[in-house]
Amino acid sequence: MNKKRSQEMNIFSLLNEIKTSSRYENQIVHIEEIPAREALYAPLKLKKQVKVALSRAGIEDLYSHQAETIEKIREGKDIVLCTTTASGKSLTYMAPIFEAVLENPEATALYISPLNALVNDQLKSFLEFEEVLKSGAGIARYTGALNEAQKRKVREGQTNVILTNPEMIHMSFLAWHHLWKRFFSNLKFIVVDESHYYRGVIGSNMANLLRRLLRVAEYYGAAPQFICCSATIGNPEDHTETLIGRKAEVVENNGSSQGSQRFVFWNPPLYLNKKGCTLRRSSFAEASSLFTRSVRAGLQTLVFTRSRQGVERMYKSCRELLRDRNLFPAICSYRSGYFDREREEIERKMNSGELRGVISTNALELGIDIGGLDACILDGYPGTVMSARQQAGRAGRSGNESLVVLVAGTNALDQYYMRNPADFFARSSENAVLNPKNPYILTGHLLCAAKEIPLRTSDEKYFGKGYPRVVELLEAEGLLTGDGLKYSTDSFPYKHVSLRGIDNNTYSLLAFEGEKSFPIEKDIEETLTFRECHPGAIYMHRGESYYINRIDHEKKEIHAVKTHDTYYTKPMIDSSVRVQETYAVKSLLHAPEVEVGLGEVEVTDRVIGYRKIQTQSNDTMSIHDLEMPPVTLQTMALWLKLPNRLQEMIGEHKLDFAGGIHAVEHAMISMYPLHLLVDRSDVGGVSTPSHPDLGDKSGIFIYDGHRGGVGYAEKGYDLIEQVLDGTLKAIESCPCESGCPSCIQSPKCGNNNEPLDKHAAIMLLHEILGKAPYVPTEKKEKHLSEVRASGAAPEKRDTGDALDRVRRQLRRETIKQEPSAAQEKKEKTFIATDENGGMIGVVSAPAPEKAAAKTFHQKFRGKKEPIKEKPLEIRIRDLGAGSDYNFRLWIEISENKENESDNEKDGNKVLKRLIIRKVN
Repeated sequence: MNKKRSQEMNIFSLLNEIKTSSRYENQIVHIEEIPAREALYAPLKLKKQVKVALSRAGIEDLYSHQAETIEKIREGKDIVLCTTTASGKSLTYMAPIFEAVLENPEATALYISPLNALVNDQLKSFLEFEEVLKSGAGIARYTGALNEAQKRKVREGQTNVILTNPEMIHMSFLAWHHLWKRFFSNLKFIVVDESHYYRGVIGSNMANLLRRLLRVAEYYGAAPQFICCSATIGNPEDHTETLIGRKAEVVENNGSSQGSQRFVFWNPPLYLNKKGCTLRRSSFAEASSLFTRSVRAGLQTLVFTRSRQGVERMYKSCRELLRDRNLFPAICSYRSGYFDREREEIERKMNSGELRGVISTNALELGIDIGGLDACILDGYPGTVMSARQQAGRAGRSGNESLVVLVAGTNALDQYYMRNPADFFARSSENAVLNPKNPYILTGHLLCAAKEIPLRTSDEKYFGKGYPRVVELLEAEGLLTGDGLKYSTDSFPYKHVSLRGIDNNTYSLLAFEGEKSFPIEKDIEETLTFRECHPGAIYMHRGESYYINRIDHEKKEIHAVKTHDTYYTKPMIDSSVRVQETYAVKSLLHAPEVEVGLGEVEVTDRVIGYRKIQTQSNDTMSIHDLEMPPVTLQTMALWLKLPNRLQEMIGEHKLDFAGGIHAVEHAMISMYPLHLLVDRSDVGGVSTPSHPDLGDKSGIFIYDGHRGGVGYAEKGYDLIEQVLDGTLKAIESCPCESGCPSCIQSPKCGNNNEPLDKHAAIMLLHEILGKAPYVPTEKKEKHLSEVRASGAAPEKRDTGDALDRVRRQLRRETIKQEPSAAQEKKEKTFIATDENGGMIGVVSAPAPEKAAAKTFHQKFRGKKEPIKEKPLEIRIRDLGAGSDYNFRLWIEISENKENESDNEKDGNKVLKRLIIRKVN
């Protein structure tokens, strides 16, 4: 029996075993049978040496998307390849790079990855290909793991291809660019791998970093091309062009093969707790059980869970569950915070098959080669369709059938998809958001740019039309000096720029055994330290529990000792918000008396205590007070200022107004990922029945969780009607009586989910959305309160009052003078149906024609090839405008005869063009 057939039987048997188990309670609400996809190849003329090397590696033909990408690179275009995991993206940049080196032995290429694990993975691929090709290319990695002698060897040697990360670009390649003169002078390609990763803070930083990199390369006479490789996102062209600051062409028609996949939606069952409340069993317990079942069934399995401590708790639990079969040594945990050597060892064991199961955060979501997995379990919806598909794509990489199980959490978005699984599979991936103009980020990068090469007027082409004003303000504060050329007055401004998150304030975790201590984790951010490593907390590492007994703020050390306690801890956090400046105000369409505001705010979070929670039952054992320093965050927020009549109306129905606005706040945050590529931890909220900055009126604040803001508040302000409408649907569609974690409760609430009032929330939303008045039922029931761990960003560090004043002024000017800049390329949501009205999918695009094209490429490419005489009919509905459009699409085929060379002969090149015609 072949491996593929055996694999199918293993998965079939596992699902049958689960369904016939006494513990099965109809948790499977949907199984999507995703059919296998046949490969689509395309001819491409390659250099003979490269073709031979590919053949020796077992590659005789190129996928259609690989051929198309290489063609565009040869034409000198900047590109972004946007296809699924394991679709052969690496070859699309390796082939052009090696061809360039064969033509010119001095040519160089720079590969940039967000993770060192990917750097190591791709280094291995480059070296293996070179071993067969023998082009003479010098290939090396350049990361912080190298010692000074090793780094010097890379810089001064005849290195053609360097693989590195953003931090090394910032601190070495640019800060010491004169040491890289030979490399920069011959730079032909800049490869940005996993480019979808660069969104939010890291994306805004990366956009500025790449502009600086291009500026230095051009200073040395180079004109490099960008080759970006991305997962499937909703706006690959817009995102890439914002990231690199140049026009880019998109390749997204995936020609790679894929094994069939069973995608299971698993909703944990309901039960009655000791207090008589109806609750849903945790996704944690269900995912743990499924993981151990899968490992026992012989399937190599990866489970994704959302938090670092969640990984550790699940690892410890699963290790005990597998102890009876002596399988516990065959599983492991994986997350950020581990030392490089630990993570590399886990990756090696996973790839070799030595490990049968790994429990990970999204650290393994990116394309690190860990072999062909059989099954993937998602402990809770990861927040975006894009991430869910990326994680699911980890299974079946070898082309065999695979199993994916999405285990729903209790929050609104998870339960929404359990009730509407078709929407998940029809929905396009979300848009990726970044904001290179963020003044908290841009100003620091301009200081670094001035240190690299003195700034001049012409540098506006790199940094945009706001560049002169930024330079003017930096000069006024004494941060730049000079008449024609502007020099940085700081001898090393790089220390003021942290690429991953704007604050550099981090702690190390030390484990103590008697008088001895040893480090077990490093670079723990201050906010994470205060939330998870406060005195009295239980912190887990590699499946072991540690009791935190003190924090040394001067040395930035967390002191811990091993413990065998059977509880975990959750912090209690008090949050407040102050409006510092209002930038924009508008009224809601159906409720003009409701004011929507956008502006700069200061959010203050303070850990005021923590709860001890029993591991097995999740019952609160005790509550402890705690005094911790406050953490303040200067950021952007949107807010709703509500008229007094709404409070009076809620009171007349004897409902809780404070509970109503609190419930709306929670539900708005949980539904935010439906509208843009954002994790719910990236935004926070505060609600209050009376706020001094709103004229003592009630208000709901939704704020950007990153210092200075990265566009989440502005986007929410633009889409406020859609956000509120989605919030109402989520609350109303939940079958609970008076609120539960699936609609209005939040696991992150610092007020223990008190007060909350579901009916007050529905009544408020009906009013402000202009819907029919809502008459609530009188029946109300208790709900189980959970705890909040705030997602706020770290306290602002003093990296220069002058720099902060410049940033604040730039934010003020950007919002007030260019209120529509964020909407220049705004996309709409469309529904695509066939000629009979059958649902095809939901798609985001700037126009109906683009929506039709995107629908064809995503749903029919490679499956149908309509001709003019028998076109494909697609109907597109604009959800916002309520308009319908009919289109006919077909493929037009032509031949383009190429010249034959003396040594090689090509056949006719078939050109295929998608024709779209609007039908009245």
